[in-house]
Amino acid sequence: MEKKKDLFPPVSDDIIKAIRESDAVAITSHVNPDGDAVFSSLAMARILSALGKNVRLFNDGPFKRKEIMEYESLFSTSVDDAFLALEPLVIVLDCSTEDRPGNVYQVLRGNMVIVIDHHASGTPFYKEELSYILPLSPSTTLLVDEIRKALGIPLDKTLAEYLLSGFLTDTGFFHFISDVQAPSSFEKVTSFIKEGLNPYELYDRMHDGRKLEDVKNVASIIENSESCLDGKVIIAYERKDYQGTERLGDSVYPSLLECEGVKAVILIKEKEDAIEFGFRAKRGSGLDVGSLASSLSGGGHALAAGATVKGLKLGEAKAFILEKIALLI
Repeated sequence: MEKKKDLFPPVSDDIIKAIRESDAVAITSHVNPDGDAVFSSLAMARILSALGKNVRLFNDGPFKRKEIMEYESLFSTSVDDAFLALEPLVIVLDCSTEDRPGNVYQVLRGNMVIVIDHHASGTPFYKEELSYILPLSPSTTLLVDEIRKALGIPLDKTLAEYLLSGFLTDTGFFHFISDVQAPSSFEKVTSFIKEGLNPYELYDRMHDGRKLEDVKNVASIIENSESCLDGKVIIAYERKDYQGTERLGDSVYPSLLECEGVKAVILIKEKEDAIEFGFRAKRGSGLDVGSLASSLSGGGHALAAGATVKGLKLGEAKAFILEKIALLI
Protein backbone atom coordinates (compact mmCIF):
# COMPACT_ATOMS: atom_id res chain seq x y z
CA MET A 1 0.00 0.00 0.00
CA GLU A 2 1.29 3.46 -0.91
CA LYS A 3 2.27 5.46 2.14
CA LYS A 4 0.13 8.53 2.81
CA LYS A 5 1.96 11.75 2.02
CA ASP A 6 2.47 13.94 5.09
CA LEU A 7 1.06 17.37 4.30
CA PHE A 8 2.85 19.05 7.17
CA PRO A 9 6.67 18.94 7.29
CA PRO A 10 8.43 19.89 10.55
CA VAL A 11 8.46 23.50 11.71
CA SER A 12 11.96 24.98 11.53
CA ASP A 13 14.06 25.20 14.69
CA ASP A 14 14.56 28.91 13.92
CA ILE A 15 10.84 29.60 14.29
CA ILE A 16 10.56 27.73 17.56
CA LYS A 17 13.70 29.41 18.92
CA ALA A 18 12.42 32.87 17.95
CA ILE A 19 9.11 32.23 19.71
CA ARG A 20 10.65 30.80 22.87
CA GLU A 21 13.15 33.67 23.18
CA SER A 22 10.56 36.44 22.71
CA ASP A 23 8.80 37.95 25.71
CA ALA A 24 6.33 40.03 23.68
CA VAL A 25 4.56 38.94 20.49
CA ALA A 26 2.38 40.91 18.07
CA ILE A 27 0.01 38.82 15.97
CA THR A 28 -1.57 40.16 12.80
CA SER A 29 -3.10 38.94 9.55
CA HIS A 30 -4.55 40.45 6.39
CA VAL A 31 -6.95 43.38 6.29
CA ASN A 32 -10.61 42.58 5.66
CA PRO A 33 -10.03 39.33 7.54
CA ASP A 34 -11.83 36.08 6.94
CA GLY A 35 -12.43 33.22 9.34
CA ASP A 36 -9.04 31.60 8.78
CA ALA A 37 -7.19 34.86 9.45
CA VAL A 38 -9.09 35.57 12.68
CA PHE A 39 -9.22 32.04 14.05
CA SER A 40 -5.54 31.37 13.31
CA SER A 41 -4.75 34.62 15.16
CA LEU A 42 -6.87 33.63 18.14
CA ALA A 43 -5.35 30.15 18.22
CA MET A 44 -1.80 31.49 18.03
CA ALA A 45 -2.52 33.96 20.81
CA ARG A 46 -3.85 31.18 23.04
CA ILE A 47 -0.80 29.01 22.35
CA LEU A 48 1.64 31.83 23.15
CA SER A 49 -0.31 32.89 26.24
CA ALA A 50 0.13 29.33 27.52
CA LEU A 51 3.89 29.96 27.27
CA GLY A 52 3.56 33.12 29.36
CA LYS A 53 4.13 35.56 26.50
CA ASN A 54 2.84 39.13 26.41
CA VAL A 55 0.57 38.76 23.37
CA ARG A 56 -1.36 41.42 21.45
CA LEU A 57 -3.72 40.91 18.52
CA PHE A 58 -3.85 43.46 15.69
CA ASN A 59 -5.95 43.87 12.56
CA ASP A 60 -7.12 46.89 10.56
CA GLY A 61 -10.47 45.21 9.84
CA PRO A 62 -13.25 45.56 8.86
CA PHE A 63 -14.80 42.46 10.45
CA LYS A 64 -17.68 41.96 8.00
CA ARG A 65 -18.12 38.19 8.06
CA LYS A 66 -20.73 36.94 10.49
CA GLU A 67 -18.52 34.21 11.97
CA ILE A 68 -15.86 36.71 13.10
CA MET A 69 -17.84 39.79 14.16
CA GLU A 70 -17.96 38.82 17.83
CA TYR A 71 -14.15 38.78 18.03
CA GLU A 72 -13.50 42.28 16.68
CA SER A 73 -13.08 43.80 20.14
CA LEU A 74 -10.10 41.52 20.81
CA PHE A 75 -8.06 43.13 18.02
CA SER A 76 -6.38 46.53 18.12
CA THR A 77 -6.07 48.81 15.09
CA SER A 78 -3.03 50.68 16.42
CA VAL A 79 0.14 49.92 18.36
CA ASP A 80 0.77 51.85 21.56
CA ASP A 81 4.27 53.14 22.29
CA ALA A 82 4.69 51.05 25.44
CA PHE A 83 4.14 47.78 23.59
CA LEU A 84 6.26 48.92 20.64
CA ALA A 85 9.11 49.66 23.04
CA LEU A 86 9.18 45.95 23.96
CA GLU A 87 10.36 45.21 20.38
CA PRO A 88 7.81 42.40 20.00
CA LEU A 89 8.25 39.46 17.70
CA VAL A 90 5.75 39.86 14.84
CA ILE A 91 3.80 36.84 13.61
CA VAL A 92 1.97 37.41 10.32
CA LEU A 93 -0.74 34.86 9.58
CA ASP A 94 -2.66 33.93 6.43
CA CYS A 95 -0.84 36.32 4.09
CA SER A 96 2.56 36.21 2.44
CA THR A 97 2.77 39.63 0.78
CA GLU A 98 3.80 42.74 2.68
CA ASP A 99 0.90 44.94 1.59
CA ARG A 100 -1.89 42.72 2.92
CA PRO A 101 -1.41 43.10 6.72
CA GLY A 102 -2.28 46.79 6.43
CA ASN A 103 -1.32 49.85 8.45
CA VAL A 104 -0.68 48.07 11.76
CA TYR A 105 2.04 45.95 10.21
CA GLN A 106 3.80 49.01 8.79
CA VAL A 107 4.42 50.14 12.38
CA LEU A 108 5.75 46.73 13.43
CA ARG A 109 7.69 45.71 10.32
CA GLY A 110 11.12 46.71 11.68
CA ASN A 111 11.01 43.86 14.21
CA MET A 112 11.72 40.17 13.68
CA VAL A 113 8.92 38.69 11.55
CA ILE A 114 7.60 35.13 11.29
CA VAL A 115 5.18 34.34 8.46
CA ILE A 116 2.77 31.39 8.65
CA ASP A 117 0.56 30.95 5.62
CA HIS A 118 -0.94 28.60 3.05
CA HIS A 119 -0.62 31.04 0.15
CA ALA A 120 2.56 31.37 -1.89
CA SER A 121 1.88 34.35 -4.15
CA GLY A 122 3.56 37.72 -4.30
CA THR A 123 7.06 38.92 -3.43
CA PRO A 124 8.48 37.40 -0.22
CA PHE A 125 9.17 39.88 2.60
CA TYR A 126 10.44 37.38 5.18
CA LYS A 127 13.47 35.26 5.91
CA GLU A 128 13.05 31.73 4.59
CA GLU A 129 14.06 30.18 7.91
CA LEU A 130 11.37 32.21 9.68
CA SER A 131 8.54 31.17 7.38
CA TYR A 132 6.20 28.21 7.46
CA ILE A 133 4.36 28.47 4.15
CA LEU A 134 2.61 25.38 2.80
CA PRO A 135 0.26 26.02 -0.15
CA LEU A 136 -1.16 22.50 0.10
CA SER A 137 -2.58 23.13 3.56
CA PRO A 138 -6.36 23.80 3.42
CA SER A 139 -6.10 26.49 6.10
CA THR A 140 -3.60 28.49 8.10
CA THR A 141 -5.11 27.14 11.32
CA LEU A 142 -3.78 23.68 10.47
CA LEU A 143 -0.30 25.18 10.23
CA VAL A 144 -0.78 26.90 13.59
CA ASP A 145 -1.59 23.47 14.96
CA GLU A 146 1.85 22.32 13.80
CA ILE A 147 3.38 25.25 15.70
CA ARG A 148 1.39 24.17 18.75
CA LYS A 149 2.72 20.64 18.55
CA ALA A 150 6.31 21.81 18.04
CA LEU A 151 6.01 24.00 21.16
CA GLY A 152 4.50 21.17 23.19
CA ILE A 153 1.24 22.95 24.01
CA PRO A 154 -1.69 20.55 24.59
CA LEU A 155 -5.06 20.96 22.92
CA ASP A 156 -8.03 22.18 24.90
CA LYS A 157 -11.60 22.71 23.73
CA THR A 158 -11.26 26.44 23.07
CA LEU A 159 -8.02 26.06 21.12
CA ALA A 160 -9.47 23.15 19.16
CA GLU A 161 -12.54 25.26 18.32
CA TYR A 162 -10.38 28.05 16.90
CA LEU A 163 -8.30 25.62 14.86
CA LEU A 164 -11.33 23.76 13.51
CA SER A 165 -13.32 26.94 12.78
CA GLY A 166 -10.60 28.37 10.54
CA PHE A 167 -10.42 25.09 8.65
CA LEU A 168 -14.20 24.92 8.22
CA THR A 169 -14.54 28.49 6.95
CA ASP A 170 -11.62 28.26 4.51
CA THR A 171 -12.79 24.95 3.06
CA GLY A 172 -16.46 25.97 2.90
CA PHE A 173 -17.27 23.23 5.43
CA PHE A 174 -15.18 20.63 3.57
CA HIS A 175 -16.27 21.72 0.07
CA PHE A 176 -12.90 23.07 -1.12
CA ILE A 177 -10.65 20.27 0.12
CA SER A 178 -8.77 18.04 -2.32
CA ASP A 179 -8.00 14.34 -2.27
CA VAL A 180 -4.35 15.12 -1.53
CA GLN A 181 -5.25 17.35 1.41
CA ALA A 182 -7.94 15.16 2.92
CA PRO A 183 -6.06 12.35 4.77
CA SER A 184 -3.71 14.49 6.88
CA SER A 185 -6.29 17.23 7.32
CA PHE A 186 -9.01 14.94 8.58
CA GLU A 187 -6.64 13.42 11.10
CA LYS A 188 -6.34 16.88 12.58
CA VAL A 189 -10.09 17.47 12.38
CA THR A 190 -10.62 14.24 14.31
CA SER A 191 -8.23 15.38 17.04
CA PHE A 192 -10.12 18.69 17.34
CA ILE A 193 -13.52 17.03 17.55
CA LYS A 194 -12.24 14.71 20.28
CA GLU A 195 -11.96 17.80 22.49
CA GLY A 196 -15.76 17.89 22.60
CA LEU A 197 -16.65 19.91 19.51
CA ASN A 198 -19.71 19.42 17.32
CA PRO A 199 -19.29 20.57 13.68
CA TYR A 200 -23.05 20.95 13.28
CA GLU A 201 -23.22 23.35 16.22
CA LEU A 202 -20.30 25.34 14.79
CA TYR A 203 -22.09 25.59 11.45
CA ASP A 204 -25.28 26.87 13.09
CA ARG A 205 -23.37 29.40 15.17
CA MET A 206 -21.63 30.76 12.08
CA HIS A 207 -24.70 30.93 9.85
CA ASP A 208 -27.81 31.46 11.98
CA GLY A 209 -29.09 34.87 13.02
CA ARG A 210 -28.53 36.68 9.74
CA LYS A 211 -30.40 39.89 9.01
CA LEU A 212 -33.27 39.64 6.52
CA GLU A 213 -31.83 42.66 4.67
CA ASP A 214 -28.62 40.78 3.97
CA VAL A 215 -30.47 37.69 2.76
CA LYS A 216 -32.50 39.86 0.39
CA ASN A 217 -29.32 41.49 -0.90
CA VAL A 218 -27.88 38.06 -1.67
CA ALA A 219 -31.08 37.21 -3.56
CA SER A 220 -30.82 40.46 -5.52
CA ILE A 221 -27.23 39.78 -6.52
CA ILE A 222 -28.11 36.29 -7.69
CA GLU A 223 -31.15 37.54 -9.60
CA ASN A 224 -29.04 40.08 -11.49
CA SER A 225 -26.14 37.74 -12.26
CA GLU A 226 -25.18 37.02 -15.87
CA SER A 227 -24.27 33.82 -17.70
CA CYS A 228 -21.19 34.30 -19.91
CA LEU A 229 -18.89 32.28 -22.15
CA ASP A 230 -21.61 29.77 -23.09
CA GLY A 231 -22.63 29.28 -19.48
CA LYS A 232 -19.14 28.38 -18.26
CA VAL A 233 -18.81 31.59 -16.23
CA ILE A 234 -21.37 33.46 -14.15
CA ILE A 235 -20.72 37.07 -13.24
CA ALA A 236 -22.46 38.74 -10.30
CA TYR A 237 -22.23 42.31 -9.04
CA GLU A 238 -22.06 43.92 -5.62
CA ARG A 239 -22.42 47.70 -5.93
CA LYS A 240 -20.70 50.19 -3.64
CA ASP A 241 -24.00 51.49 -2.26
CA TYR A 242 -24.54 48.19 -0.41
CA GLN A 243 -24.68 49.12 3.29
CA GLY A 244 -25.28 45.73 4.94
CA THR A 245 -23.17 44.22 7.67
CA GLU A 246 -22.13 41.01 5.90
CA ARG A 247 -19.82 40.04 3.08
CA LEU A 248 -22.33 38.68 0.59
CA GLY A 249 -20.04 36.58 -1.58
CA ASP A 250 -19.90 33.71 0.90
CA SER A 251 -23.60 33.12 0.21
CA VAL A 252 -23.57 34.01 -3.49
CA TYR A 253 -20.80 31.68 -4.64
CA PRO A 254 -22.25 28.33 -3.47
CA SER A 255 -25.64 28.95 -5.08
CA LEU A 256 -24.27 30.01 -8.46
CA LEU A 257 -21.66 27.23 -8.57
CA GLU A 258 -24.55 24.76 -8.58
CA CYS A 259 -25.72 25.96 -12.00
CA GLU A 260 -25.50 23.48 -14.85
CA GLY A 261 -22.32 23.74 -16.91
CA VAL A 262 -20.72 26.48 -14.83
CA LYS A 263 -16.97 26.30 -14.26
CA ALA A 264 -16.39 29.55 -12.37
CA VAL A 265 -18.26 32.34 -10.60
CA ILE A 266 -16.88 35.89 -10.53
CA LEU A 267 -18.22 38.44 -8.06
CA ILE A 268 -17.43 42.01 -9.14
CA LYS A 269 -17.45 44.32 -6.12
CA GLU A 270 -17.50 48.04 -6.77
CA LYS A 271 -15.29 50.17 -4.50
CA GLU A 272 -14.75 53.94 -4.46
CA ASP A 273 -11.60 53.85 -6.58
CA ALA A 274 -11.24 50.20 -7.56
CA ILE A 275 -12.92 46.95 -8.51
CA GLU A 276 -12.51 43.94 -6.26
CA PHE A 277 -12.85 40.58 -8.00
CA GLY A 278 -13.81 37.42 -6.14
CA PHE A 279 -13.24 34.12 -7.94
CA ARG A 280 -14.60 30.66 -7.22
CA ALA A 281 -14.02 27.66 -9.47
CA LYS A 282 -15.98 24.44 -9.48
CA ARG A 283 -14.17 21.30 -8.40
CA GLY A 284 -13.22 19.29 -11.47
CA SER A 285 -13.37 22.35 -13.73
CA GLY A 286 -9.64 22.31 -14.34
CA LEU A 287 -9.51 26.06 -13.64
CA ASP A 288 -6.92 27.64 -11.37
CA VAL A 289 -8.43 30.96 -10.37
CA GLY A 290 -5.54 31.45 -7.95
CA SER A 291 -3.20 31.96 -10.91
CA LEU A 292 -5.67 34.44 -12.41
CA ALA A 293 -5.78 36.37 -9.14
CA SER A 294 -1.97 36.35 -8.92
CA SER A 295 -1.73 37.87 -12.40
CA LEU A 296 -3.78 40.78 -11.03
CA SER A 297 -1.54 41.13 -7.93
CA GLY A 298 -4.06 39.23 -5.83
CA GLY A 299 -3.87 35.76 -4.38
CA GLY A 300 -5.66 32.69 -3.12
CA HIS A 301 -6.07 29.06 -4.05
CA ALA A 302 -6.88 27.14 -7.20
CA LEU A 303 -10.60 27.11 -6.38
CA ALA A 304 -10.98 30.32 -4.38
CA ALA A 305 -9.12 33.60 -4.87
CA GLY A 306 -9.46 37.34 -5.23
CA ALA A 307 -7.80 40.51 -6.49
CA THR A 308 -8.31 44.27 -6.47
CA VAL A 309 -7.68 46.42 -9.56
CA LYS A 310 -7.42 50.13 -8.81
CA GLY A 311 -8.73 52.68 -11.29
CA LEU A 312 -11.05 50.21 -13.01
CA LYS A 313 -14.69 51.29 -13.40
CA LEU A 314 -17.71 49.06 -12.95
CA GLY A 315 -18.71 49.45 -16.61
CA GLU A 316 -15.29 48.20 -17.70
CA ALA A 317 -14.96 45.33 -15.27
CA LYS A 318 -16.98 42.66 -17.09
CA ALA A 319 -15.10 42.87 -20.40
CA PHE A 320 -11.79 43.21 -18.56
CA ILE A 321 -12.17 40.01 -16.54
CA LEU A 322 -13.90 37.92 -19.22
CA GLU A 323 -10.98 38.48 -21.56
CA LYS A 324 -8.63 37.11 -18.95
CA ILE A 325 -10.64 34.12 -17.74
CA ALA A 326 -11.46 33.09 -21.32
CA LEU A 327 -7.77 32.29 -21.74
CA LEU A 328 -8.05 29.71 -18.95
CA ILE A 329 -11.20 27.97 -20.17
